[in-house]
Amino acid sequence: MKEQNDKFKIYEFGIPAYIPSFEEKIVSKPYVLYGEDNLQPQHSIDMYNFSSINRACLNAVINGIVGKNLLIDGKEGFMMVNSTETLYDVFKKTAVDFAIHNGISLNTIKRRDGEGIADFYHIDFSKIRSGKVDDFDFVKEYWYSAGWTNIQKYKPIEIPSFNLRGEGDSQVFYSFQYQPNQKYYPLPSWIGGRIPVQIDIEIMNFELNNIQNGYFPSLFISLNNGVPGDEEREMIFRQFEDIYSSSNNAGKMFLNFADSKEAEPTITSIAPNNNADLFNSLNEIIQTKILTSHGITKPDLLGIKTAGQLGSKQEIIEGYEHFLRSVIAPKQQFLIREFEKLLFYKTGEVHKITIVQNEMFEGETEIVPGVEEKVGI
Repeated sequence: MKEQNDKFKIYEFGIPAYIPSFEEKIVSKPYVLYGEDNLQPQHSIDMYNFSSINRACLNAVINGIVGKNLLIDGKEGFMMVNSTETLYDVFKKTAVDFAIHNGISLNTIKRRDGEGIADFYHIDFSKIRSGKVDDFDFVKEYWYSAGWTNIQKYKPIEIPSFNLRGEGDSQVFYSFQYQPNQKYYPLPSWIGGRIPVQIDIEIMNFELNNIQNGYFPSLFISLNNGVPGDEEREMIFRQFEDIYSSSNNAGKMFLNFADSKEAEPTITSIAPNNNADLFNSLNEIIQTKILTSHGITKPDLLGIKTAGQLGSKQEIIEGYEHFLRSVIAPKQQFLIREFEKLLFYKTGEVHKITIVQNEMFEGETEIVPGVEEKVGI
């Protein structure tokens, strides 16, 4: 809020833009906060849900990881890993978490003899919080809540971390790739695109609200019935902040107090700027940065046409092969190794998991062997 004199204020509505924090915060709780407000996974999910370009990118990554099929020792992966799900069912759920959060969590159930696991299930990664490391830098327990936004209602439950020699029959298998200075939680692989995604959401929200308001101009309102005291003015300004802040309230009004013109308010229309050209150019920059954060070098892979360019079929195939090798293959490698561990603990035998890759075009199988060779499948 900027003060120009004791009677007039220009109020800056809304919360300033900020760089999302991923600080792991140790507090007087048995678990480590996942970000400043302990809700970073939910923020990532919101950015998946409310940005169309980010959702398309993440869906492309998810579909790439899952592939066309999963094979165990070269055969259809119909092995049941719990009472209702096959390995592939659990793998597909886990792939969604891994694409969005860059980490996975599963619930393992010990065998009665304690020499392996009987079943394992997918756990929503966003609902797990890490306990603190012990003297040997090992996390011995995790905490589960069905709703971290309301822990009074959904009280966190302690579950031991995966350890066949540890206590508890039900345990949490929690895993993510090494990242510098990230002991407890992973950063999303698309972390560099979070601010462009946030801008994309706000622009669309701003435009939607302008349309819903009929592109009604902003208003400058001067209340000419005297100047209230400081506390009363502050209270009125706060009320306007609550009502008119953020891109949800585009095309609203400003407020001023004055002593003139008796008690008649003066209302002045402030025509909105022509933001179409600005938004169009900004949208191109945002789109490029979001695609880059996901490692997608060819917008054609998502059905997005590049102005002034006519992408050939071969260029799209080459772009998809690059996407498979540079983005999808490393993610598949990590998940395959983790699931092969779980299968070993379940069956006592070494199994080889392979993913049958998707094809960009039906019958274009020439790009698959190279990717399979790189992934080792």
